[in-house]
Formats: sequence, structure tokens, C-alpha cells
Amino acid sequence: MDIGTMRAGVALGGDAIRIIGSWPALLTITLAIAAALRGLARRRAVIRARRSVPPCSTGDGEGMPDSQRLDGQCLGGQRPETLHPQGLPADALALLDKAQSQMIHRLRAASALRDNETAAHTDRVGQMARHLALLAGCEADFAAQLALAAPLHDVGKIGIPDAILLKPGPLEAAEWDVMKTHTTIGAGILMGSGLPLLDLAAEVALCHHERWNGQGYPRALKETAIPLSGRIVALVDVFDALMSARPYKAPWPLSRSLAYIAAEAGVHFDPSLVRLFMNHIQDFIAIRERDRDEGARVEAALAQDRDEASAAQVIPLPRR
Repeated sequence: MDIGTMRAGVALGGDAIRIIGSWPALLTITLAIAAALRGLARRRAVIRARRSVPPCSTGDGEGMPDSQRLDGQCLGGQRPETLHPQGLPADALALLDKAQSQMIHRLRAASALRDNETAAHTDRVGQMARHLALLAGCEADFAAQLALAAPLHDVGKIGIPDAILLKPGPLEAAEWDVMKTHTTIGAGILMGSGLPLLDLAAEVALCHHERWNGQGYPRALKETAIPLSGRIVALVDVFDALMSARPYKAPWPLSRSLAYIAAEAGVHFDPSLVRLFMNHIQDFIAIRERDRDEGARVEAALAQDRDEASAAQVIPLPRR
């Protein structure tokens, strides 16, 4: 029942993208995941309870104390064959992974509808974040998760009015205050699912504009009070943005970009991460070079999503 609910939600989410736009689809998937997680939590509790039941000679629990009976049955010491070591069935875990991937993909597509940053940029941020995490000694699993979560760092821009988000000139102070809220909006979209990947993406969305010296936003965190994920994404995001063309600027040359990164060590960026980054700069240049071909593929895939969503009736977002 729980797995069926999630599977139906993922399928309906894909249909909803094609028919009525991104937000209803995201809501459908979110509700399906929430329902499935509640069911899986109940199932895990049942499994733990069954593991505490000792073997018995009968198959109906007869002769056992009421406290050791579970739904009138006895497992006879048997364990479910597909049980995951953490207590979740393997098929449920696979479906959760699929649902998380679908959610990440759809959120990236929805974000790309309104942001002038390219899909290739966000993909490079993910790949660079993964590499820097490995250089910093992080576990491979964490680095792989960060590669998926980092591209959602600016998903909160979905909630920023077009007049501010797409303004060609400098923002006024009041407009800048609104723009800063994309960090908390993004975290609000992503947090609370109980899924590790989305929780990490929420952390990145909230913290990637914090600064090492405590002058960042939204919480003015300082030094190692900033989660490592946020410190990593802050560095690689700025580097790739400096090297990329934007409607309001030409791409910076490598020498100027690196001079800026070096000057901001201990100010904007974690100085230990800057040292690692500088010592392995050829790796990050290689990621940018490799991404020229990969970026075309990513842009083509997301362009199809943008075209489908643009042709659909999209629910307008309230303006602040």
C-alpha cells in the first residue's frame, strides 16, 4: 500500500508536469513521499517488534503471552528476506531513491524556468562541489549526495518576483533584502521531508551565502558554524559564476577570478578550502572544459522541460 502510493505519486507527478505545470506535480510527489514515509515508519516499527518475538513452535502464536503476540501471528524466528539493514525493505529503498531523483530533477526544471543562470552552471557547481568535498576528506557517499544537492542552491529564486529577479541593473536596498530571502525560501521548499538528499539540499540552499567572517546571510553564521556543505558550495558557485557570462557581465578571465578567490580567503570563503581549491585548480578547470559537451546535453534535456511547462497553464506565484 505504501509503495503503491509512492509509485502512483511519481507517475502522476510526471503526468502533471506535462499537463498543468511544475508546482502541482511537485505537490503530488511530495504528498506521495510523505504518505509512503509514514507507512514505512509504521512498517519499520512492526519489524522491530517482530524481531523481539522469540521463536515458537506454532504458527499462530498460541501459548504466547499477549505482550509477545503481533496481529495474532508468530514469526517463528524468521526474518523478511528483503529487509534492509536499517529496517527498510530493499524495494522501498529503491523507490525512495527514485522519488528523490524525480523530485530533484523537477525542482531543477522549475527553477530553470525563472532564473537566468544556466542549467550547465548548476550542474558544474554540483560536480565541483563533489570534487572539493573529496579533496577535503569527505566520505564518497557524502560527496555524491552533495553533487545532487548543490545544483538546488538557488531553487528559492522561484519565490522572488520577476521585477527583482530579472532586473538588468543594480538592485536597490529594499529589492536586495527581498532577493536575500531566496535562501530561506529554498530551505523551506526542501526541508522537512526526512529524506537525506533533500535535507542536504535544504542545508545548502540556506547556507551558501553565509560568509567565513560572519557577514553573510541569512543567519550571519561564522567560520565552522557554517555547515561544510554551505562552505563548499559558496566557493565553487562564486568561481563558476565569475568565469561565466551573464546578462549583466562578461566572463572574467581565469587570472582575475583566482585573484578574487584568493583575496576572499578568510573573508568570504573558508581559507582551508581555498588552499585545496588553488592547489588543485587544474581539476576544476578540467570540470569546466569537460562540461562544455555535457552542458549541451543538460541544457537540451531541461529545455524540453521548460518548453512543456511554458506551454502548460502554470499557477502564478504571489509577488512580495
